[in-house]
Amino acid sequence: MYDVVDLLNGARVTAQYVNRALSQGILCIHVTVNNFSVIDPYPDFSSSMRELAAIRKHLAALDNVRVVEEFADITAARSKGKLAVILGYQNIPFIGRDLRLLDLYHNLGVRIFQISHNARGLYADGCDEPSDAGLSTLGRELVSALNELGILIDLSHTGEQSSIEAAQISTRPVAATHANAHSVLQNARNKGDGSIDAIAKTGGIIGLCYLPPIVKKGAPTKADLTAHAVYLKDRMGSAGLAIGSDFIDDQPDSRYANFLKRPEVYGEWPWRYPVESLEAQQEWLSSLADDGFTEEDISALAGGNALRVLEQVWRKQ
Repeated sequence: MYDVVDLLNGARVTAQYVNRALSQGILCIHVTVNNFSVIDPYPDFSSSMRELAAIRKHLAALDNVRVVEEFADITAARSKGKLAVILGYQNIPFIGRDLRLLDLYHNLGVRIFQISHNARGLYADGCDEPSDAGLSTLGRELVSALNELGILIDLSHTGEQSSIEAAQISTRPVAATHANAHSVLQNARNKGDGSIDAIAKTGGIIGLCYLPPIVKKGAPTKADLTAHAVYLKDRMGSAGLAIGSDFIDDQPDSRYANFLKRPEVYGEWPWRYPVESLEAQQEWLSSLADDGFTEEDISALAGGNALRVLEQVWRKQ
């Protein structure tokens, strides 16, 4: 069984789900704070704090979870038979120009920040913004501030040009925690060759995402997901691959109503995942050997590459 680090997991984190995850080799998952009570792609400061308090309270009540605030917490969680959980936001909460407030989020345990989500933000364009502008001047300051704090910069929903510029500026590895290759499927959510190359140059990673509309139009299979893995491996090398499942186990359909208004990006409901479960994830990983992946490649993709990047980014300079 492969040790797995899931760089984006949207399932309801219940004690039962955590036990299932642990039984299927999951060491660590990254969860989205601003999607805890309700999906809120553009959180303001008040709601972001309220959701952070709520999710921390929820996780603290689970005996089989350890919230990650430093890299050693992942190892410590494993030694205690617990699931390590990383807190992150899929957008910068609206803090305006006062980047000093990022220190507060860091002090409260946030270790991953996406710099824009689909639409144009104050710092960067999202992937669904037709103009595809680069970083704003403040966005460049944001990249430096996140580097200084040791917070992983996530480019999953960020526009192509903004992704390239953020990677070029960053002094630490960056990631697209849950995305696939645009050259394999032309969906706005997937990363183009320019941003793939820029992420790779930082020593960063792309988390292969099982979300059906960004794997293949229609009903994708494991082979369709593998096509993204093969393309990214050929482009980035095996050190660039990770997992960002975007599983949504036990979540109500109503949470995704707004996304489904954009079928060209998010496809048709219900989503049928090519890797449909935690158990199937281990089967898919094993199957990669048939597509030219060595055991070392698969172990790195499953969790080793993510652990390397997290350690590098969170390390004090």
